[in-house]
Amino acid sequence: KNSAHKKENTQTLIPTNKPINTQTKNHASFHTQEQQQESHRLWQQLGTHLIGILSEKQPDWIITAVARSAADKFKDMPNVEVVPGDATDKSSVMELCKDKELVYCCIGFPKYERKYWAETWPKVVDNLLAGSSQQPEQKFVFCDNLYAYGAKTDMKPTDEPVEANLESKPAIRAVLRQKLQQRMKSHPQSISVVGGADFFGDGVTETSFMGDTFTKAIVKTIDGGKKSTPLALGSASKIHDFCYVPDFANALYLAGTEYKASGKFWICPHSVHNKSLNEIAQDIAKFASVGKDGPVKKVKIFVVGPKLVKFLGIFMSFMREMKEMLPFWTNDYAVDASGFCKTFDVEATPYEEALQGYITLYRAELAKEKK
Repeated sequence: KNSAHKKENTQTLIPTNKPINTQTKNHASFHTQEQQQESHRLWQQLGTHLIGILSEKQPDWIITAVARSAADKFKDMPNVEVVPGDATDKSSVMELCKDKELVYCCIGFPKYERKYWAETWPKVVDNLLAGSSQQPEQKFVFCDNLYAYGAKTDMKPTDEPVEANLESKPAIRAVLRQKLQQRMKSHPQSISVVGGADFFGDGVTETSFMGDTFTKAIVKTIDGGKKSTPLALGSASKIHDFCYVPDFANALYLAGTEYKASGKFWICPHSVHNKSLNEIAQDIAKFASVGKDGPVKKVKIFVVGPKLVKFLGIFMSFMREMKEMLPFWTNDYAVDASGFCKTFDVEATPYEEALQGYITLYRAELAKEKK
């Protein structure tokens, strides 16, 4: 397809409570809402940002958002319709994707559990691949994390994934990668995959490792609220990249509308690159202190280290599930998004601008809490 071609009667589906997908002519976008109130909201917000971009940049498209409780977010978007859907139900997915040109998947699950992922993710991806293969020119864009590559630095989308099996969350993502790769080999123009490390931004607060327990705690202390200590998982001294939600959403938009994005795995631009959580914390304090009297105080971080994670796992299911993810936090974890940036001539939102935006968001939230 010519990416500049103006599509009439385009429809996009985006689910907020159940897994959904998005397409172009008939557009469908899958992201969940009922999922674990942490993981699922994070991906839901990414899908919401994506719908906003699609609605604004493609006013002639009909965008179908598959969602249960996000209808109000789209009330000012005349080309967005909201419908229910379930990505775990193949018949539902086939119906949602029927006559759609472009299908986006921005799904987050209700449970951050290996067993649940092993039972659910392969089925959902199979459903979406089938649903987005019903007509010759359909395209499927899958929003991914980067677990499948393992914890490493200078991560590229061409890197070899970890061993694919159902024994860990990274290995499960590698299984999904294999399924997506098979589609790429057989029909390269019908699929694109865009991945990102942990992310932050508008709507991603309690669900982000840079959110409520980190940035909000720092801003609250600086602005004279009750002193709060930011938390870091695993280590505060290791590099950990983060992408800004608007950048990730824009990368997904380009993956669905640019012909040259097809048939490849991509890594979206990341605003926070080659920075440790300790460095990020000090910078947040510095940016939040602009205009205030006195020196910027050094931020002290409480690190939830491996031993404490193991101990807390006795009582907390989330911490039990985090044990296998600790290598992403106890080792340097950085990406190379240069391929995407060069191909599409885009850059990540500047580091300071992205953090200032997050600080502003939290200041507004804290002001509401005081009322």
